[in-house]
Amino acid sequence: MLERIPGWWRWALVTVCIYIAILVSNRYVPDNPQMVWVYAGEYALWAAAALGAIARFMPALTPYGWRPVTIFLGALLAGLEIFIGTGPGTKVRVDEWMTALIGIAMVTILARFLPVTIARFWFGQEVIRRGPIARPPR
Repeated sequence: MLERIPGWWRWALVTVCIYIAILVSNRYVPDNPQMVWVYAGEYALWAAAALGAIARFMPALTPYGWRPVTIFLGALLAGLEIFIGTGPGTKVRVDEWMTALIGIAMVTILARFLPVTIARFWFGQEVIRRGPIARPPR
């Protein structure tokens, strides 16, 4: 098993700080149905930091493990933040949650198509890229 990459805790600290900022800002900013897309931006930023932290904390998972873990944690934390506490009706909350998931999914999908230098900085290591799947001969 690969050892943790040094500096993982910095990325984890940034991830926690971003989540706390999301909690605080959404608690004190009034709910506006027109601003539901802000959740996508907030959780996209969180997912970017979380993906870097997870890649450094568990390098043995490879990108095929980092991305699902990021999506699962993001869905869980976004659900906790949105559904617990006072707020608008259930339909609006579901819309907010789905919008947060769109932001998380965008980051995890775009992480596949980054140049090698950016991926190396973001994940703290070289990411092995597999070629496209070839069609079997007929």
